[in-house]
Amino acid sequence: MRSGWKILVTAQAFAVSGGDARRELEAAGCEIVHSNSWGPLAEPDLVAQAHDIDAVIAATDPYVRSVFESLPNLKLVARCGVGIDSVNLADASTAGVLVTNVPFAMTDAVADYCMGLLLTMVRRIHEGYNCMRQGEWAEFPGVELRDKTLGLIGFGKIGQAVADRALGFGLRVIAFDPAVEPTSLPEWVTERYSHVAFHSLEEVLSQSHFVSVHAPNNPSTKHLINADTLKTMRPDGYLINTSRGALIDEIALIDCLTKGEIAGAAIDVYEREPLPPKHPLRTTPRLLLTPHNAFNSREAAIRMSWGCAYPILDAMQHKVPKFLCNRDVLESTILRSPIRK
Repeated sequence: MRSGWKILVTAQAFAVSGGDARRELEAAGCEIVHSNSWGPLAEPDLVAQAHDIDAVIAATDPYVRSVFESLPNLKLVARCGVGIDSVNLADASTAGVLVTNVPFAMTDAVADYCMGLLLTMVRRIHEGYNCMRQGEWAEFPGVELRDKTLGLIGFGKIGQAVADRALGFGLRVIAFDPAVEPTSLPEWVTERYSHVAFHSLEEVLSQSHFVSVHAPNNPSTKHLINADTLKTMRPDGYLINTSRGALIDEIALIDCLTKGEIAGAAIDVYEREPLPPKHPLRTTPRLLLTPHNAFNSREAAIRMSWGCAYPILDAMQHKVPKFLCNRDVLESTILRSPIRK
């Protein structure tokens, strides 16, 4: 007889890289069930598979009121990643469901990938690759990084890690964080990043040769990059997004790139994922696309897997899980996993 929880895995990264974490959960008596397809799952599919589940190791599936009401056994949603925009935290707290994430596991992976996209795009490495694969030979003049300006939209852990790397390339780094006024930055930020100048969004966009987006997805940041803000970018500027697709108005970006109003863009995240095969982004000029893989290093996937397993083990032992995202749930009278505070 199973002594632990029944856990549904919709996050492919855990299934591929979480072997040790899975064995730890199984040793605690848990039963691990893999989803019949990897997330994000549509709500009906999620509900159908999770009807008797205690916890989900979750991709960006929708966790909203109707899901919690349909899954009365669900006690914990362990997001296999940092973003929790697919989870309605208020609905989770109302239902007595714990929600956790893994905030630091992918910082280096995303920062490395961001620099990889930047170098690939401005040095036109992908164009040279395609040329050689087609049996051709040509020159692709690119742009050097030294003494250029990199603008960061968002200066959390990933933005800071990108800044660390960019300074090593001889880039001037400036930043805007939508959550913090430039005059209200913590002292440790201004001391550690004394070489980073903080400005308004418009100033960062207009001054930067390269703009990289690292802000969270919430109502205040939806379409932060839109037709109006794109017009403030330099005509020789490049845009990179490895955060969330909703931060960029994709229709506006397609129009901007088609008209040649900026030099190019590289994006790894989309408003709808997976990106449909016939989506117009796939044929937009001056655009480098990758399939939401910035987070996907072997090391990050292992860290994320443990970051999902530990909260489940904690909750099973009635402990407050680490990186609990909805701490107000601890005051709920209908908390589905009793916690000793």
